[in-house]
Amino acid sequence: MELQIIKTVVENYFGYQLNQKSRMRHIVDARRIYYRLCREFTNRSLFVIGKTMDRDHATALHGVRSCIDLCRTDKDFNNKYLILFKKVQDMRLNNWTLKRYELPKTIHPGRFIYGSKKSIREIFNKRR
Repeated sequence: MELQIIKTVVENYFGYQLNQKSRMRHIVDARRIYYRLCREFTNRSLFVIGKTMDRDHATALHGVRSCIDLCRTDKDFNNKYLILFKKVQDMRLNNWTLKRYELPKTIHPGRFIYGSKKSIREIFNKRR
């Protein structure tokens, strides 16, 4: 039950589902935060945590370790983690009660703008 609540909190914060079969950076970062929060707030095994995302225990362990490393090096990632940590901590103090929110199935992140280029695809295509 706690795993579903943590998953819903992270999905509501980021605005998209974590269970997607995608390796896009913003989705992977959200999953990393989810893995670490589950590891800290529950006593579930890595197998069970990974199973909630349709992945194995090694992926969950890698997500926890990389989340720790990113929190040390990336300030924006650390701020997102701390915000979600406080939200989950408040939920835990209130006996894991959560309001029901309706999530959209998928939200396209749009095009990322890098300087004068219109998208990152143009930057990578010029390397060839």
